[in-house]
Amino acid sequence: MKVRDGIGFVVASGVVAWMATMVACGKSDEAGGTGVKNPSGARETAIQHESCDGTGESDDANNDGKPDIRRIMKGGREVCRVSDVDFDGKPDLYTYFDASGQVRRRETDFDGNGIVNSIEHYEGGKLTVAELDTTNDGKLDTWDVFDPGTGKRVRRERDLNGDGRIDQWWTWEGDKITILVDKNDDGQPDPDSAVVWGPNGLVPAAAAATMSASATPSAPPPDAAAPAPTSVPTAPTTPADDAGAPK
Repeated sequence: MKVRDGIGFVVASGVVAWMATMVACGKSDEAGGTGVKNPSGARETAIQHESCDGTGESDDANNDGKPDIRRIMKGGREVCRVSDVDFDGKPDLYTYFDASGQVRRRETDFDGNGIVNSIEHYEGGKLTVAELDTTNDGKLDTWDVFDPGTGKRVRRERDLNGDGRIDQWWTWEGDKITILVDKNDDGQPDPDSAVVWGPNGLVPAAAAATMSASATPSAPPPDAAAPAPTSVPTAPTTPADDAGAPK
């Protein structure tokens, strides 16, 4: 398997049970939900932009005489919003609201090329899934799952070689991050590919099997060779961007 970004892999024992859990989680996704993958492990990589057109209200956030925020209204409520957060005259942030006024979806174009790089999905105003194009080739390649209760990322799946199939799996457990890859192209994570990161960096194979689940949580190490999406856009924002957002 040819990958876009190399990561040094070590053999970590004690990951077979974790791998089984990841496979089970993947199977549960097949029944439905955002970012559904079929039994072959394939993902829909096409970036589907949701239109935000219609009549509404406009605001000039920086007083340059040009509208920077456009709110689309239907049935007396705001259904979506188009924002130019870097004031270059082009839209780069789309926010969509549900019937109760909470955010249900957010799309962001980070580099201003007119193609969305990040699609975030919300339930009850809480971030649940983020779909990302981390290589800026116009296709989705990374899918992050968040715990809506805590807002923390709990799982990541990546397509490293751009064939539309998942070949790298990440999971967050307390102060530990475990990464597995599919080295033989069978669509499944290989236990001998495991990399485990702890609070002090890469965990040696011998220590990986004995890491206590009750270890004191701390900030995880840097996310090597992977995107770092958050629950809010990382593009420049202004207070006016969310001014008047439905509560």
